[in-house]
Amino acid sequence: MRILKKKIPLKARKKTALDAVKPFSWRISLTYVLTFLEDLLELSYPWATGLAIDGLIVHDFHQALPIVIAWSARASIGCFRQMYDTRVYTEVYNNIVEDTIIRQRKAGIEATSVAARSAMSREFVTFFEVDVPVVITSLIHILGSAIILFWYDFQIGALAALLFIPVYLVNRVYIRVTSRLNRELNDQLEKEVIYIDRHEREEVRAHFTLVRKWRVKLSDAAAYNWTIIEVLSIGVFIAILLRATVLPESETGDIFAILVYVWRLMEGLDHVPTIVQQLTRLRDISLRISQGATIEDVSETLEETDPEQKPM
Repeated sequence: MRILKKKIPLKARKKTALDAVKPFSWRISLTYVLTFLEDLLELSYPWATGLAIDGLIVHDFHQALPIVIAWSARASIGCFRQMYDTRVYTEVYNNIVEDTIIRQRKAGIEATSVAARSAMSREFVTFFEVDVPVVITSLIHILGSAIILFWYDFQIGALAALLFIPVYLVNRVYIRVTSRLNRELNDQLEKEVIYIDRHEREEVRAHFTLVRKWRVKLSDAAAYNWTIIEVLSIGVFIAILLRATVLPESETGDIFAILVYVWRLMEGLDHVPTIVQQLTRLRDISLRISQGATIEDVSETLEETDPEQKPM
């Protein structure tokens, strides 16, 4: 009797790393909502401080209340979020690493590769715990500051927004570079357990030399990206400073707030190279820790088989 077999639909049935995170989605979302509230309150600091400066100059102490209220509220939210974060993300990590080990070993993947990918899964969780809040904070600093600068003065807002064009163009190239370098680095890291197990000096030295090579290349690429943005930022900042000092009816507090919002925007842009590199690294790690057929995939390898030819 002819044996009919079905191919394992790995691509259709493969479990992704995000599947392990889904049960915690609402709890993770709460951490992001709290981060968003913190960042909005922090965004109000320059405006509230400028208001306080103008008020204190004329002995109107009530104008200092907004900065005190905003600072106190952010401190309270931040304290709760930091304690809550640790409890959520340690549980997420345990869930991902357990699933990664069991699923990939059942799929026949070597223990050395599984061990390396389990270690990489820590970075996957760190992305949600650390990098996503950094992305949220950076976006609020960049977009929020730009909007407020337009509110203070259209020309100042336009000067700040000009930075977005070169930042976008530079990072399009940077994404391609970091994708290739992260792939090479992770390929090498997956072999680390093998070299440790063999403990041959020359192999171990060669391995860590290659790891160092890829890390240095990644660092150099980030440095070039950051430097280009910094050089452009210097020119924009000087132009905005000159414009702020000649604004009609500008007060001391307004000039202070404008300059701080410019600094906030540029600080947000400084984080862009790090965020891009982490995103590309996470994508490569996610593909690696998602490998391995599920139990359902394996059970469907023989759909219709002659009883005499089935494995005993």
